[in-house]
Amino acid sequence: MPGLKRAEVVQGLLALFDQPRYLEIGVARGITFHAVTAAHKVAVDPKFRFNIDEARSADPRAVYHPVTSDEYFGAIADPEIPFDVINLDGLHTVEQTLRDFTNALAFLTPAGVILIDDVVPSSYVASLRDLKRYRMLREALQVQSTEWMGDVYRLVFFIETFCQQISYRTIADNHGQLVAWRKRRPMVPERRIEDIGCLPYEEVVLQKSAFRFASFADIIGELKQRG
Repeated sequence: MPGLKRAEVVQGLLALFDQPRYLEIGVARGITFHAVTAAHKVAVDPKFRFNIDEARSADPRAVYHPVTSDEYFGAIADPEIPFDVINLDGLHTVEQTLRDFTNALAFLTPAGVILIDDVVPSSYVASLRDLKRYRMLREALQVQSTEWMGDVYRLVFFIETFCQQISYRTIADNHGQLVAWRKRRPMVPERRIEDIGCLPYEEVVLQKSAFRFASFADIIGELKQRG
């Protein structure tokens, strides 16, 4: 899907802060991580797809942790040194992304922002949570696209329903990333946890308002207007 690149979004969020601290969960080849500039950058991935030593030499301000996000948040991250922008792009299941989200909140500055990638699946096939079944169905249907978002979309409905102290928007002018920050919302909808956990793909379309779509420019404007 055309639109803003991931690095453009991250850099736009980092620009809201002086001397920003940036954390990226799920770095893979480092395309986004290496493209953005921040006073301090931390990368977390159990299996980086690039040479870490070369990356460290290229950017001494960057720190690389070849561990899972659970291990990083549970034993390595320092709550006394929080981040201004945290980018969550790890395993694309609602359970793992929810755990990353709740952990990220504990290491976020009061005015910090969390970015959650791939919350809007591009198709039913892309929304399958099981990577093996996704690959089987993609092959059977001869789907050319390699996009896989998993069931991260369900997290949007969880945040809307159970995280009343969090405000959020989904970027309308790219592939679909959620921007979340601390600001309470006056009302929340009623949903059962078990219903969210098995919410089908079609609800992405039928309950589109839950995503609170807005242009990235409008989201930046909203963030700047915070008290």
